[in-house]
Amino acid sequence: MRIISGVTGKTKLLGVIGNPLSHSISPQLHNTLSKHMNIDAVYVPFEVKKENLSDAIKGLRALNVAGFNVTIPYKNDVMEYIDEFSREAELIGAVNTVKNENGKLYGYNTDVSGFVRSFKEESGMDLKGKKAVLLGAGGASRAIAVGLAFEGVSRISIINRTISKAEQIANIINNNTLTVAECFCTNDLKVPEVLREGDIIINTTSLGMFPDIEGTPVNFPFEFTKGQVLYDVIYNPAKTRFLMEGEKQGLKTVNGLGMLIYQGIQAYEIWMDVKVPERLIKNLYRAFSEL
Repeated sequence: MRIISGVTGKTKLLGVIGNPLSHSISPQLHNTLSKHMNIDAVYVPFEVKKENLSDAIKGLRALNVAGFNVTIPYKNDVMEYIDEFSREAELIGAVNTVKNENGKLYGYNTDVSGFVRSFKEESGMDLKGKKAVLLGAGGASRAIAVGLAFEGVSRISIINRTISKAEQIANIINNNTLTVAECFCTNDLKVPEVLREGDIIINTTSLGMFPDIEGTPVNFPFEFTKGQVLYDVIYNPAKTRFLMEGEKQGLKTVNGLGMLIYQGIQAYEIWMDVKVPERLIKNLYRAFSEL
């Protein structure tokens, strides 16, 4: 019999809390990072019921878990239990990464940098001075709006079914940055014009995600403007109907896989105080895109 010695008393524990977690690829990503960087750490999923969130955070703190991710539906609720926040997390009002330093919990939102890096690298477009259109006003939209504003876009137009949610994001942007944010209800007659005027159109909703692959945040047929870039936070399927319609019209399109990988890598760097080599990042991206 071979003795398994991969986990010892020195192994650092990492994880993710959320509900459900069966779809999460975070354990694969972070455990692969640890293996290839020769770091003694293990990452596990912790499915937590809403009524147990407080106890779960206390337990992670007490067990000296080095760090953990937070996913749906707790990115907002978890803030009640965090000691200090990054500027991004505080502005967005959501945390997706927590670092535990001697029992003190620090909250970050790596979705911001994850989106920015993914967009710039995969689209080849600089964000400064551009006009962006956000479809949806949920947590992903908040993070992306902050990332866009920090990068110096000139305008953010937020289109959402419930206008009050879009207004909350617009207020964050208008009160804290130089970018101008505006809101439109999905049935506003100005929406087609807003869509055509944008340099970048970003779907932050779940419309088009597997298994509802016919879903789309834009009513087709619709004629986009030459030179626009379409971005979709969805990565399953790799090409949503929204992106496929853009490709048919000759537009550059980017899915959400890069954002997912880059936000995870930044979280790992925060927990472990390391810099993940670029070659490893490229290999990870290639491997996950082939899953």
